[in-house]
Order: sequence, then structure tokens, then C-alpha cells
Amino acid sequence: MLLKFFAAREIPAIFLLTVVLILGGCGRNSAVTAEDTKIAMGTLARLTVRADEITAQAGLRDGMAVLAQTERDADGAALAAVEAAAGTGEWREISPALYETLTLAQEIARRSDGAFDVTAGALTELWERARTEKQPPPPEEIAAARDRVGYAQLELRTSEENGRTIYEARLRKAGMKIDRGALIKGLALDGIAHSWQDTGIKNALADLGTSSILAVGVNEAGDPWQIGIRNPRGEDRTDLLMVLPLSDEVLSSSGDDEHFFISEGRRYHHLIDPHTGYPADTGLSSVTVTLPLEDNETLPTWKGHRGMLSDMLSTAIFVLGPEKGRALLADFPAALVVLIGTDGKPIGE
Repeated sequence: MLLKFFAAREIPAIFLLTVVLILGGCGRNSAVTAEDTKIAMGTLARLTVRADEITAQAGLRDGMAVLAQTERDADGAALAAVEAAAGTGEWREISPALYETLTLAQEIARRSDGAFDVTAGALTELWERARTEKQPPPPEEIAAARDRVGYAQLELRTSEENGRTIYEARLRKAGMKIDRGALIKGLALDGIAHSWQDTGIKNALADLGTSSILAVGVNEAGDPWQIGIRNPRGEDRTDLLMVLPLSDEVLSSSGDDEHFFISEGRRYHHLIDPHTGYPADTGLSSVTVTLPLEDNETLPTWKGHRGMLSDMLSTAIFVLGPEKGRALLADFPAALVVLIGTDGKPIGE
């Protein structure tokens, strides 16, 4: 969906292993550009940090640690316990961080009328299998999975016990699942942003599969990081529609050109409309959302969660379509959105 504009070379297969590059600078206190690339969260993650060598290496190490921890949390026992108790009426204790994450996800679900739905795990699992088999699921299986989706069926509560706050969640229908992939990249961006802020890193870039990007400060040339918006209907990955300069911002992109299959002339992609159970069909091929890292006047609730917010908004807008998607953005005036139609052309301003 996105192509990092300043890196035109292709990444060789050797980058399947972690590789660290030090570019420029020779003194202990001189600024260097350090890069680390590895497979994380099912995609190619690249971190770039410009600082003195010790700080740059610390930034890379801490950033990669955040990615690993985010993966572990997504597959953690707490969510599995909530899913195992689905439909029983029983509550399961979760961490304060997971409670906050699910609370924010529920807010976007309500604002988007369920276009974004963190409980869509049964549907996303079904369509993941369909992509492997390159065959759409039978309608009855889609209907059955759709019946196990609904953000209103996810309940959260807190209580006090012996001076300690207890955070709990439950799913009201049997077979309901949390869509772990719906938030993981945005959460990772937020974690990296916190880590780099604590380390004092001023200039850096986190690129998670080119669909989720954190841009801090400026690049080696002293300019904002240049991010190319790729044509989802282009002949190759170098077909760019525009370039966005990013500085102290996050970017998330959702599109139908990365994970899809064609069956009987129809494109079946991974962005599922929770209301229909089928891939969203709203005339869009990609949605890109950017948000500033610091805008506490218009986005106070989302301080420290801009990556997650941009991730959820890009998905919700793709499912809603251009008109309803722009209406949703009225609640988030700091957001910039780029809409690309199924003809590969930008829509609107």
C-alpha cells in the first residue's frame, strides 16, 4: 500500500535475519544512521534511528523488543481465556493495558457503527482460510461466523477488591473471537513511540510492512520523512500516486492489494465488513490516515494511542466508504486521509 520513498532498493532475502546497518559518522558522539530489519508480526519491519551510536543502537534494540512484546501480548493467555469463556456469562480478568486497548476499540466501533469491530475474529479467521484455499467460503459458513460477531457483545467492567482495581472482560456469545490483527500494528507503533521518547530519540522511522509507519523528526537530509503512496492498481510497487512528508506523525494504510485472491473474476480481500461478512465493497482500493503524535487539544483521549487510532480509522473508513468515512473523520479534525478508488485514482481532495 505504501512505499518508503527514500529506499528504492529491494530488500534481499538475507534480511529475513536481523541485520543492522550503520550509515555515516565515525566518532563515538557523532550522529549515525542505524537500521535494523527483521520479520515481525507477519511482515517486514524496518527501524531507522539517527542519533549518536550508543543511543541509536539502544533505540533499535528497544524498538525491536516492543515488536516482540506486542506479538506475545496479542497471542497471550488473557485473550484466550476471554474467548474460552465466551457465551458462559463468566468474566475473565485482564490487564489494565488490555482493558484500555479494548475500551478504545469499542469507542471506534460505536463511532463507526461497527464498521470497525474488534470482535470480528470469527470472520477474519474464516477468510484467512479462504485466501489459503483461494476459494470463498460457503454462504452458510459466512452467516454462521457473522452471527458470532458484534461489538455490543463484548463487555468490560472494573471493580475494587482489597484496594486493588480489577479489570475484566467477557464475550456474551459462544464462539466469539477477538480479531488480534485489527490493532497489533497500531499498538506496536505506540509502544515504539513511547520507547523512543523515553530514550530521547529525536529522529527515527518505524516502518511495519509499509502499511503502518511512525515518523519522528527528520531524515538524514534534515527533511521530513518522505512516504510514497503507491497506486494499488499499478503495474509494480514503484508506481506512486503522491508523496507525503511525515514528521512527528503516524500513518496507517488499509487496502485490497496485499492480501487477496481472485475467484471467478472477483477480488476477495482481507478487509471484511462485519455487517455483511464479506470483503467490503465501497468503491475504495486503499485508505491512508495520518495523525500527529502531539495534538492533545483535539485528541485528548488518544494521547499516546495515535498509532492505534490511525490503524482503526483506516479500517473503518475502508469499510464505510468515502462519504460515511469522511463523516467519521469529522470527530478527528487532526487526521489527514487519502482515499484511492478501485480505478487506482485519488478520490476528492
